[in-house]
Order: sequence, then structure tokens, then C-alpha cells
Amino acid sequence: MTVLMDTLKPAIVDIDPEGLSLSCTATGPELGLDEPEEKFEGPLTIQLELVQHDGPITVTGTLEGTAIRQCVRCLTEYSDPLFVNLYAEYLSQAGLATKPAPAEQGRRGPRRGPQPVEPVEEADEADEADEVYLYQGEHLALVPMVREQVILAAPMQPLCREDCRGLCPQCGQNLNERRCGCPPEQGPSPFRVLRSPLSKGGHA
Repeated sequence: MTVLMDTLKPAIVDIDPEGLSLSCTATGPELGLDEPEEKFEGPLTIQLELVQHDGPITVTGTLEGTAIRQCVRCLTEYSDPLFVNLYAEYLSQAGLATKPAPAEQGRRGPRRGPQPVEPVEEADEADEADEVYLYQGEHLALVPMVREQVILAAPMQPLCREDCRGLCPQCGQNLNERRCGCPPEQGPSPFRVLRSPLSKGGHA
């Protein structure tokens, strides 16, 4: 844990225009990924490149591993290869204090002010703002950024496979394993709605 924290908390003075390469492995709990739906098979491999020019510190890299997810159709757990492209820009909080306050604050950092862009580019502008983080002091804390980007990369509707058959709504049998003997579920007849008023009208 100490080695991981040291690797993912580099000193600002060690980051220059030539770049700083970082490499380490971490478990989910070490990255703060310890919710019930955040399970992993073995360690996660992290590769990062940090570059600092006159402005922000740019962080690019990858995270690889295997996530354990629960299928939304059949509710079984399955192994899902995980490959996350990491990208972030870090701005000095001290440097921003000398500038006018931005018109809008993002959930993780300052959003860029209004820009004369075409409407089709507005979504891209918002995405870039979400990749901006603030730092202060002599070290860069990378763990929160890595954790957040892994969470954002998780699928909203995980499926063990595209053609997952799910569970039988009557007996609960996993239909990927075998078919059950339940009769096909019959939906309501579209004529029932029409038949009922007519029947009532006939007895009136």
C-alpha cells in the first residue's frame, strides 16, 4: 500500500517537459473501489505518463485488469476484461487563485468559460472540462482520478454475453444453462380490451 501511494503521488518537481513514467499494480480496495459492484479478479496494472509544460500537467495512460460483473439479465457473475484509457489535466489551485473565478464550476474542477464554438462541439467542451482536476502542494494525488475514471468506464447494463437469454420469469431457471418446462408466457390478448366493453354492453 505504501509503495502504491508513493507511486501515485509523485512530486511536482519530478515532472518536466520530457515526462515522467509511472508503473504499478493495485487492488480495487487500494484505489478506493470497494463497493459491492466493484470487484476485480487479481490486481490492476496502471501505466501513466505525466508531462508538464508552462501550463497544466497532462496525465495519460492505461489501466488493465479483469472486472467481476453481474449480468443484468441472468444475474450471474462473469469475468469482463478491463481496459481503461486514462486522461486528465491538472491545474494548480494556487495559480487559479490569481485569475478571475470561472463562470461555472465542474464537479471535479473548473469548467472553461464560454467559448465561441459551434453547437456540435458543446458536448466535447463539457467532456474536456470533466477531465480537469486541481492540485495543491508539492505532490500530485492520482488515485482519485484513476478511481473515478474506472467507475465512469463501467457499463450501465452489464451483460455476460450479447445473446444472454436471462431467467425464466415463471420458475427462475437460467435459460443460458438449459431450457425449463414452463409454458411460454402468454401476453394479454389485444381483443380482450375490445371484448369486455361489448360484453358489458350486451348484458345491459
